[in-house]
Amino acid sequence: MTLKSELKNLDKTLQNGNLDMLIGRMLENIGSIDSELRDTLIYNSFGKLILEDYLTAEQMNYILEVCLRNLFLGIGQHEDDSVFSRSFSALVIVLILKKDKEKRFLPDDTLKQLIEKSIEYLKLEEDIRGNVVGKGWAHSIAHGADLLTEAINHPSFNISFSPECLETIKLCLFKDSTSGLPYVDEEEERLVFAVEALQEKGVSDSEIENWLSSISDELDKLLEKEGYSLNFFWKKSNVINFLRGYYFRLLYKNDGLKLRESIVKILERWHKQFYN
Repeated sequence: MTLKSELKNLDKTLQNGNLDMLIGRMLENIGSIDSELRDTLIYNSFGKLILEDYLTAEQMNYILEVCLRNLFLGIGQHEDDSVFSRSFSALVIVLILKKDKEKRFLPDDTLKQLIEKSIEYLKLEEDIRGNVVGKGWAHSIAHGADLLTEAINHPSFNISFSPECLETIKLCLFKDSTSGLPYVDEEEERLVFAVEALQEKGVSDSEIENWLSSISDELDKLLEKEGYSLNFFWKKSNVINFLRGYYFRLLYKNDGLKLRESIVKILERWHKQFYN
């Protein structure tokens, strides 16, 4: 029976099959370029197995070990299929972190490493494609942002990591496009959730305000260096969309009045520079 068939009939497979063998096959194919197998079947099946308590702590530790290796498989490559292994391994790690918040089965040193790796992955990922024609979602920055957000939300997260997290999020806004476009699949929105998680952990509004100013300053430096280049306009689009998304998240929650005012000032300044 094919892996697709087994996963399409997962309840029956779980009754009759060898779970360790199934996990091994799922991990071997986690980066498949078949979007149905990778995204619909393998990822959703891991969700069921992990979140609905089908797995032992040993099995989840094994899955985590493999996914952490995959997180850096081919890292630095541009428009290479290895991105699917990295990106979907990140999502499976998110599931394990969610379960650990409930069950607390991961050792402290593993959790510390996991938090550090979630930051390192977003720093190093260079293939920032969203949806890839014929292969489906790569979405590495969005999935990496999901992983960082879940790592920050974990009780073991130490706020001393916060400055590095903020710098990593800023770095993502200025990554070089691999497809000749700025972010087009709402990657910026997913990065906003990581900032929110940091605020919930205790990062102050004044720290965030200074960080937002540093993002605008970075954009200034790029303009000074490159002028009105396409690269500048793509990065400007990333920054502006991120700021807008963050502003409206704060507005929806009726939170961060001073932060919202700061964002408006930055947006107004860039708008006037180009359109007035």
